[in-house]
Amino acid sequence: MRKSYLRGTWLTLFFAILFVLMSIGGIQSLYDDRTKSAEVQYKEGKQFQKSSGYTFIKVEALEELDIKDDSLKDNQKFYMLQHEHGFVMLKASKEDVKKLIQSNDIPNEKLIDLKDKNIYSRVNAIFERESKWEKLNISPELKEKFENAAEHSLIFRESVSDNQSSKLQEKPFLSNYYLAVPVKGSDIGAYAMEVVFLLIPFFLIKSVIKNIRKNKAEYEELFIEYPETERDLDILVREAKYINKKLKVLIYKDALIIYGRGFNFQLLSGFSKVTFDREIRKGRGISYIAYFHNNFETDEKVKVCSNYKNLREDIDELGKTLKETFGKTVRYNF
Repeated sequence: MRKSYLRGTWLTLFFAILFVLMSIGGIQSLYDDRTKSAEVQYKEGKQFQKSSGYTFIKVEALEELDIKDDSLKDNQKFYMLQHEHGFVMLKASKEDVKKLIQSNDIPNEKLIDLKDKNIYSRVNAIFERESKWEKLNISPELKEKFENAAEHSLIFRESVSDNQSSKLQEKPFLSNYYLAVPVKGSDIGAYAMEVVFLLIPFFLIKSVIKNIRKNKAEYEELFIEYPETERDLDILVREAKYINKKLKVLIYKDALIIYGRGFNFQLLSGFSKVTFDREIRKGRGISYIAYFHNNFETDEKVKVCSNYKNLREDIDELGKTLKETFGKTVRYNF
């Protein structure tokens, strides 16, 4: 048997490290959003490329369309937006357009040519349906309106007039998306999510540290009671009065040792009764636990193991040994 203060904490430690790395990535992304220009982030690869969420585009032209739809608010319209890699619909108000083209002066014409302006803007790309469980963002009727509008759009027809097949391949029109200009405060959700990702590893690491301290204390208690085990921990297995390697439980001299989901040292003289129970946690399966009762201290709860085949038989065997050989009262709450 190998001494390990991390016994029973490896999975928690793995997820803690994973969330720390995710948090670092999220913080870096938020830092970039605050410190880097839209053009720099665009050139670094954060471009609208058939994916939903916040991204960046290089705006080349805008054309106001006459699409009518119930999803439009009073001050909103749909625009055909030409960007560096193709065409997509934009759902925006006049104020949104000003923000997108970074100018308070909007021409009265329906078509706005911006190819010589070198404008890079942040947008929110919205897919027709993010998943089968979420609401439909673009109905079949609206999608058809998009496609019909594209056929009559001046900037779209002009771009494909020379060689339709090759031009459409180079700069396609995506009718299953539309873009929106992020509203003020739209980053709050991202900041809130980042706080969550920071709190999760904090509590996971706190749990790991707590388990390490507990394991260390249990080992020290063992070494004080039985000094020979500090030099040779394998003696616990060699000279065990009882051992179940699947359950990871053994009895050495006058002590019950559980070494599966952590390291726990219990003097048999320290408890008169044990209750075996189970915890069912959604998404985490079934864990079996033991409560050690005595007349003077608070009952101690110890995780025994996770579920496996024939586990109940092994716990029954352990309970029978404690009852018949050592005179303990044994209860089962499952």
